Amino acid sequence: MSSDAILVRKVGSGSSWTQPETAAYENESHLQELLAADPSRIPGVPPSSRAVREIQTAAGPLDICVVTPDGEITVVECKLEKNPEKRRMVIGQVIDYASAIRDAGTRAFEEAWKQRGGENFEEFLEGDALENLHTRLTSGHIGLCLAVDRIDNDLKRLVEYLNLITQDAVGVTALQLSYAKHENLEILIPTTFGTEIVQAKAATTGSSSGERWTWESFVESLSSPSDRELASELKKRLDAVIPTGKRHKLWFGRKPRGGIFFHIYGERFAPFQLWQNASQQLLIFGNWMSWPSLRNDERFAELAQILGQSHLEGSRSVVAAALDIEQFWQTAVRCDREINQTQ
Repeated sequence: MSSDAILVRKVGSGSSWTQPETAAYENESHLQELLAADPSRIPGVPPSSRAVREIQTAAGPLDICVVTPDGEITVVECKLEKNPEKRRMVIGQVIDYASAIRDAGTRAFEEAWKQRGGENFEEFLEGDALENLHTRLTSGHIGLCLAVDRIDNDLKRLVEYLNLITQDAVGVTALQLSYAKHENLEILIPTTFGTEIVQAKAATTGSSSGERWTWESFVESLSSPSDRELASELKKRLDAVIPTGKRHKLWFGRKPRGGIFFHIYGERFAPFQLWQNASQQLLIFGNWMSWPSLRNDERFAELAQILGQSHLEGSRSVVAAALDIEQFWQTAVRCDREINQTQ
């Protein structure tokens, strides 16, 4: 922000307009502090979202990490124009941090979040947002934001290109926060770039934050008739189980890569979820990493074994057509009953 961008004077004084005492940030930490205190300034981040600074990753500490009440994640890297690393470095850093968060998994992310004073996810995430958080971490659907004191044409070009080459569920934005201070008054002028591009990407594939799968849209998008038939068979089995809980038996994630959680008895915890990969192939994903209170729980052991995995390690998707569905379903029913017992 240039020193003549803002002029100030006292109301009713009739005096000449003057430059503010300060028209620049003290350092990048100053920018971080202001933004972390009010993360709703970040494009696409709603009020009541939580933010922590300097969260540790395998790629180093990222400036700001935000989690929304709906379980969506945005990583923010701050750079001032005077910083010699400038634009190219900040692009690489924010991508590196996001990839490190995804690679580390849910448990490591939660631990790093708490180490920086972040609130327990189960205390502020709404509804099934904890499941959405896990899904987004696993699939790498993490928003990227570049926070600067001035958006120039080079940065606009980079933001446009990143949005062009990334998945529709990954949005890249830039946030300019011009700052000035005069006596006991602080002035913050936010300007964003890329928001409209991100919204257009989301609208193209229905991946906006408000649009989730329906059962019909999920099945119709599967690429093979055999996968559609298999998904319908699982739904038929689900409908035949008498519910004991108060929840809906299906919870639908967001398009295009969100999961469909099977709450077989309508209780809180779902033993597995259905997914699709980029080829619209039907996948099954075990949920023993989805909730902190059930992470690596012994009651998932049999289900994990059926999926060729261990409940003591991370979960990965399995091609549904490769499973003995009768054996899988009976195991999932037992697992659902056990994990929803009073703990």
